[in-house]
Order: sequence, then C-alpha cells, then structure tokens
Amino acid sequence: MRIISFLFMCYISLGSMAQQTDAVDFLKGNVQVTVNAKAKNIYGKVAYTFKILKPTKSIYVDAQKMQIEAVLLDGKKIKAEYDDKKIVIISDFKADANHEISIQYTATPKKALYFVKDYQGNDQIWTQGQGKYTSNWLPSFDDMNEKVEFDLKITYAKGYEVITNGKLINSKPVNDSIQSWEYDMQQPMSSYLVALAIGKYEKVVETSASGIPLEMYYYPEDKDKFEPTYKHSKRMFDFLEKEIGFPFPWQNYKQVPVKDFLYAGMENTGTTIFSDAFVIDETAYVDRNYINVNAHELAHQWFGDLITETDGKHHWLQEGFATYYALLAEKEIFGEDYFLYKLYENAEQLTELSKTSDATSVLDPNASSLTFYQRGAWAVHALRDVLGDTSFKITIHNFLEKYKFQNATTDDFITVAEQVSGNDLTAFKKLWLENVKFPAQEALDILTKSKFIKEYLSLAQERTQPMAGKWGTLAKVLTKPVNDYLGQEVVYQLEGNTTPEAIALYDGAFNTDNIFVRQAIASTLRTIPVDLQKQYELLLKDSSYATIEPALYHLWSNFPDKRNEYLETTKDIIGFNDKNIRGLWLVLALSTQDYQIDKHQEFYNELSGYTSSKYHFSTRENAFRYLESLQAFSGPSLANLVDGAMHHNWRFRNFCRKTLDKLIKDEKYKKKYVVLINSLPKAQQEYLQKKITP
Repeated sequence: MRIISFLFMCYISLGSMAQQTDAVDFLKGNVQVTVNAKAKNIYGKVAYTFKILKPTKSIYVDAQKMQIEAVLLDGKKIKAEYDDKKIVIISDFKADANHEISIQYTATPKKALYFVKDYQGNDQIWTQGQGKYTSNWLPSFDDMNEKVEFDLKITYAKGYEVITNGKLINSKPVNDSIQSWEYDMQQPMSSYLVALAIGKYEKVVETSASGIPLEMYYYPEDKDKFEPTYKHSKRMFDFLEKEIGFPFPWQNYKQVPVKDFLYAGMENTGTTIFSDAFVIDETAYVDRNYINVNAHELAHQWFGDLITETDGKHHWLQEGFATYYALLAEKEIFGEDYFLYKLYENAEQLTELSKTSDATSVLDPNASSLTFYQRGAWAVHALRDVLGDTSFKITIHNFLEKYKFQNATTDDFITVAEQVSGNDLTAFKKLWLENVKFPAQEALDILTKSKFIKEYLSLAQERTQPMAGKWGTLAKVLTKPVNDYLGQEVVYQLEGNTTPEAIALYDGAFNTDNIFVRQAIASTLRTIPVDLQKQYELLLKDSSYATIEPALYHLWSNFPDKRNEYLETTKDIIGFNDKNIRGLWLVLALSTQDYQIDKHQEFYNELSGYTSSKYHFSTRENAFRYLESLQAFSGPSLANLVDGAMHHNWRFRNFCRKTLDKLIKDEKYKKKYVVLINSLPKAQQEYLQKKITP
C-alpha cells in the first residue's frame, strides 16, 4: 500500500517535526506475528488502541520498508498513505475519542531483527531496537515519548524457546510443527524496548528477595558455564532493588545470550539480551566476566525503561545512572577499592578527553559514549557527595515515583533533587552537566577522601623518580597481602627494566601470587631476563587467559630453544570465547619449524576454519588478523572475508572491509578473488565486483 497523495506530502513536509504525542496517546498494542527464519521475514498484525487528546486530521505509525497488506480503523478497512517510513491515517479525529487501528503486514528487515545460526547450526533470531528502530520489524513508534503496553503472541517452530517482554501466559501447539507463545505486559514502554529472542535454550529460574522471577537462559551445551556466567545475579538484583529504593517495576526479569550481538547488552523491558561472548568458564571469570554488563542492563530497568529520556540531550539520565549503579553493584561484590579505582580511571580518561576537540558537555546530544556513560556516572556520584546519602536516596525514589512509566528531562530530575534537599543546584548543573571541560579537580577532591586513593596517588607520583630513590617504597607495596591496584602500579613503573634492582622487585611481584599483579607482569615484561625465566614460565599455568596469552608469546619469542616445551604446555588451552590462546598457539605452532611438522597442515586448516560464519565474529576477526600476518589466506578464508564484509555487526563488517581493501591491492589476492567471485552469493558478488573492477 504505497499511495502518496498531495495531502500526505503536505503532512510529511509540515507535520513531521511536531510530536504526535501532543495530539494522540497510543495506549495498548496487541501484536500477533509469525517469524520465518528461512525467508528471514516476519508476518502478522498489530492492533493499537489510542485516545485523541486534541483534534487532529491524521495520525501515523512508523513502519520501515514493509509490505502493508491492510489497515483497519475501528474495524473498517481504510486507505492509508505509506511512503516506506510512516503509515498515515487521515480522518477527522475528535478530542477525547478512543479508537483502534489494526495493521496487517509483512516485513523483511535489514536491521533491528537479525537471523543467525548458532554454534550448532540451529536458527537463532533476536532483536536490537535502540538506535535501530523496532519499526523495521513491527509497525510501532520511533519516538521514545510514545509509551505503549505491548502484549505479544509469537508463532514459531516447535523445539525452540521464544522469549519476549512480559509474562508467558500461554504456549500451545498450532500444528505438528508450529508453536505459539503469548506474553502479557502490564505497563507501558517505549517501542525501542520491545524485544524478541528465539533459539535453542535452557533456563534456570531463581526468585529475588522481593518475589520477582529471575529467568536466566543458556545454550544446552553450555550447562557447565551457567554458574560463572550468571554469578551473583540474584545478589545484584536484590542489592540494586534495595539501593535504588524503588520496587522492580516489571513482572519478571529475563536474560538471554545471543550470537554476534551488536553490543555488550541491551536493556529491553524486563528482558535483557546480551552477547554470548560473556558466556564464560571459571577461568575466564577472572578476566572477562558478565558482572558489569549484567548490573548495567539491570539498572536500566529503572533508568531508561521505567523512566525514559525525552530526547538525546538527556541520555545521561539513562546511561550515566546505569553506569553508576552498576559500579555500586560491583562495589558490593569486589569491594570499595575496586569502586574507587574505576572512578579514578574514568576521571583520568575524561580529563584527557577534555583536552581534545571531541570534548562535549554531558547535555550535548552528540556526546561520546565516554561522556554519557562515565562522565554521567561521575555526575551522579558528585551529586550524591553534594546531597548526602539520605537526600540522594530520597531524590532517586521521588524521581522514579513521580515520572514512572513516563519520559523525563534533566531539569525534571534536578527539580526533584532541589525539592528534597533544599539546595540550589544551579552551580552543580553548570559544573557537572553543562561545562565542556570535565571538573578534574573537583573529582580529585571527592576521590581523595579515601585513604586508598591517597595511597595510590602517592605511589603514582613515584613514576618520575629513579629506581634508586623509590626502590624501598615499591618493595614495601609488594609485601603480602598486596593490594591489586597498588601491586599493578609497581609493575607498571618497572616498565620492563631489567637492572638487578628491578629484577629483585619482579621477583617480589611474582611471589605475591596476586593474579592481577602477575597479569601485569605478563603484559609488560616483554624481554625476559634469564634470572626470571623459571618464574615467568609458571605464568603459563595461571588461572587467567589474559595472563597466559601474552606469557606464551613472550616466552616463545625470548627462548627459541624451549618453544616446543611451551607449545606442549599450552596445546589444550582454548581461552576466551574468541579462542584467543588457541589462535595464538596455532600461529606459533605453524611458525615453529621442528614442532609436529606432520600436523602443520592440520593446524593451518583449523586456523583458517575459524574465519567461518559458524564462529563468533570475534573469533573470526582474530583468525583473519593472524592469516593476514602470515600472508596465508586460502580460498575459503578469502570467501569468508567477503561474507564478513556483509555482516550485520558494523565493527566486524568494517574490519573485514578494510582488510579486503588491503588484500585486493595485492595482485596475487585480486586474481584469487576474480576466480572466486562466481561461487559467492549474489549480494557478495555484487559487493566484490565493485572492489575488483577498475
């Protein structure tokens, strides 16, 4: 239905800037859809009930490049105008009248709904609405100020789990191969928070102290990774609900890992979708756990989902608060030193950002993530320092209570804080929210109320001192029990120094048995003195993949005569989900001429095979980097690189495109692509043809 009338064109040109929410309030959305993984499309209908707030001649629903089959207004089929972006219904709408609009459609989305294959080859489907628009797969509302209570009924193949917002109230077979799932929501939310995840999952359900069901999903083959992945989840939920001082606002809370997700995680209402790169074993937990992302997305259930910004200028109300409360949850688990050190690190980064042309205020809608997240969190922490704990907590509660299930601005929040505390926060707002320059001195004044930060800064001041003048101070810090951050600082100050005095300090650092201190040694001591060789070799047995990877490389580089031994020691270690250690091991094995020569082809095939779409994009990227360093791309890996250049994850896609551009400049690889091109899918052929055609 793509009729474009003169009236519609006038509507687009004159009315698109006005907020529709001034004239109409959409109340409830009843969604019934069937998802087709083979065709990569979605078919169904959505019915919205709405109330007219003031007379208007038209209303619209956002819908991106869909096939609109039918539109009904109050049960009657009508003509609607559609330009591949908005469905516009033109009528003489009277104030205070209630109506229903029903839209039947088919969508083949290019973004916001993604069809992938999991690691077992099963279909996996998931959504990402923020920044991508749910209106790519569901006629809905791109304006986050329009909040709707969504109830969803999803139809899909039996044998899969279908997860969306709300409480599952019914699941039944449609026929021998198809199942339907019905979910109920009880409160309104912005459309970008509508979520859908379909895949092969199992789950564990716990119950919070307040009685909220906590559903935690995992792949059946990752049963042994469930505990380290979801570690402290219930504890953090209970902590944040108490710390925020406002009841969790949704019926339940679900967490679902997916393959090749666009970000670390996304706080869909009551249903967080997160990258399965955070599905980890016990060893990976030390270096790359899900704790921060888990807590961050959970905090968003209040800050972003319960209360949503009115526009990008106020994005810190979501990201700054979620970042701050996630830090508080980590403080509960890892201790105050961790919390303060993270604030210090963030302050250092923000101070450096202030010196660049990219610096902006917190209230700039075009601010960087560092500004919205970390500087926003600092603003929250600074406000707590100004108000005191009691007034701060009352402010948070009152703000959430007053604007629950609504949208809010920075001024709305500041007004509540002023009413609670009796303080005039004009100066605070100017300093922390409006200034382009990060208030580094004020942040330092807050931090140095802590004994730990004073000790750390005192130690950091030793960086400019000669070894002879600071040796005693550094040695004292390494006395057990060593503080994680002070111990790391000592190692960083050694900077690979191999004088006898430095070697004595390294010896002390090894003997602390502190995993983070040893990690610092592995990453910074690249030229290994023979006096430290035996201790350094023990790093290969540390319970830290972030330690083992650099340690293996540095040992292999420093002691050629022991390369075979190092490879044997680490031959069964995979590492993180991106196979960081296994990938490095394969390259080193291929580069060691007398190590299992008869298996070199097997090693190469394995490394090249990791470029396949069967693997997570981070694994593929590592493999591509190694093959480029070896200048050893095979036909299949070259084809996989073109496939990666079409990937939905823009970071990985851009990496593949840059790598492809470099390879095509080499006549050898350009000729290989000329031979390969006809074997590629049509879209990839078209993309590659533009690259290789002069």
